[in-house]
Amino acid sequence: MEYATYLKALNGRLEQNETTRELFRQIKGIEGEELIKQILDQELKLNYVHDIELDINNKVQIDFLIVDDEKIMNLEIKHYKGDYYIIDNQLKNSYGNIFQTPFQQMKQAEFELELMKSKLDIKRTVESYLIFTNPTFTLHTEIPHRNQVLLPTELHKIPKLIKNYKIEENKIILNRIKTLKKDFSKIYPKNLLPFDQINPGLRCPQCRKIGHIQLNSHKRFGECMYCSKKTARQLLYLENLKELYILKNEPFTLKEAQIWCDGNEWAIRKLCNKYFKKEGQRKIQYYI
Repeated sequence: MEYATYLKALNGRLEQNETTRELFRQIKGIEGEELIKQILDQELKLNYVHDIELDINNKVQIDFLIVDDEKIMNLEIKHYKGDYYIIDNQLKNSYGNIFQTPFQQMKQAEFELELMKSKLDIKRTVESYLIFTNPTFTLHTEIPHRNQVLLPTELHKIPKLIKNYKIEENKIILNRIKTLKKDFSKIYPKNLLPFDQINPGLRCPQCRKIGHIQLNSHKRFGECMYCSKKTARQLLYLENLKELYILKNEPFTLKEAQIWCDGNEWAIRKLCNKYFKKEGQRKIQYYI
């Protein structure tokens, strides 16, 4: 199971504190990457790879690597929230937290990509873009390397940066690059968040909030009272049961499924029997 899948299932089920701060940061990062992925997937037959690691000279992680007719594009995604300033080549937010500017990270990735080009004899230039995706993000100081930066209001410009007429040629180049890539965060870390620190309850598939789904026993659809999203009852239960299995990272019992979904025992049992494999003795059975 990919770690990103775990983080997506965790979204909306955590209390924010010192223990979970890093998890919140990672979850927010995934939200930003999903926004960009939606934009890229709208472009027909675009040749790109998401979330890869290269290690030719130094290990670098690249959010999105795109091959178009003229260049190899490195997209660095940041989902920062709130007010930021660049001071002494460092990024500082309104809370006083200081970070390295992402431009240093981009330079390291560019160096690695140049080595990759030489190794594979690829005739494309390398271009990098820093993309801020959170609509609440504001950078109050002058933006360095402005032609390489896209702000949240400029995401519509992304397709205009890409030329993709040589689709088959670009695909061949991307496949060659993939032979060098290493899997990044494809497995769970050794120490997962203790399951009893994860909040149960039906989670809305749209706003990711729990405790806001209104279910009527006479209706097939549940409605989120927070964002008004309507979802079929069976689909709500099924998706939340899948998240239970991901987050528990081991088989679950029918009782655990009922507590997790806070739903009708008969309906949950029926879904468990249909979509999950049953193991164990009659008195203690688990679903996987």
